[in-house]
Amino acid sequence: MASELHCPYCDTALSPEQPLCPACSAPNPGYDPASGQAAAPAGRPRTIEELQAFCAAKGMPLEKMRFFIGTDERSPRAFGIYREGDEFIVYKNKADGTRAVRYQGPDEAYAVGELFQKLEEEHRKRQPSSETRSAAASEASGKKRPGRISPAVAIVICVVFFLFYHFAGRIGHTKDGYYRSGQNLYYRYGSSWYVDDGYEDWIPAESFPEENYRDYYEGDTYDASWGGSDFTESAAWEDLRDSDSDWDYDDYDYDDWDAGDTDWDSDW
Repeated sequence: MASELHCPYCDTALSPEQPLCPACSAPNPGYDPASGQAAAPAGRPRTIEELQAFCAAKGMPLEKMRFFIGTDERSPRAFGIYREGDEFIVYKNKADGTRAVRYQGPDEAYAVGELFQKLEEEHRKRQPSSETRSAAASEASGKKRPGRISPAVAIVICVVFFLFYHFAGRIGHTKDGYYRSGQNLYYRYGSSWYVDDGYEDWIPAESFPEENYRDYYEGDTYDASWGGSDFTESAAWEDLRDSDSDWDYDDYDYDDWDAGDTDWDSDW
């Protein structure tokens, strides 16, 4: 018996005959007008229209986030993607107004993937880590409620918890990126380490082999001159994104998004 088809963006049940999700209007990945049979659900947006639908379904205020999908935005401090003829252009407008083109070519799925990956990275920087949330939840569940507290005290407690979650999560990933020891290229994600195995794949490492890993930092965006391969194109990275609840759109308060947190001086 075929498995039930669901919208990959809002989880609404779908049928192969529906080209669009009736709830969020996202393209139905199982829609097949030729055969009427359900196709394998897509794991992430692959077209500009799918990316627009995804962001709309999650309530993302894209202009505030400085992501422009389907638009050739010319103002400073902007990420974006648009189509020009048969080519798709992924760009970043830096703080000084100059433009860095991340990709320009005919592969729409690749172009969308590049911008979607940057959206994930920016989103993840602003959320608490799963370890922080779990620890806070465990601590809270182990304490008995002492009784009624005044509204003023409750507000102070909420503010303190918010600040703790917000900054603890960001601090936990501030040193994510590539490190080199000898001929080996490593990637740090939170408190976890991965090493390039030399076959364009990455495997978990117990730790970084040098005492002070900060001295061996290369950068957070892959550079082919380092050798090895791009960690964000590996199966290990895909597994992290599938399992990491940091990438949680639904519970995020986008009112707190501050585009000033982005490094607008780098090329990407």
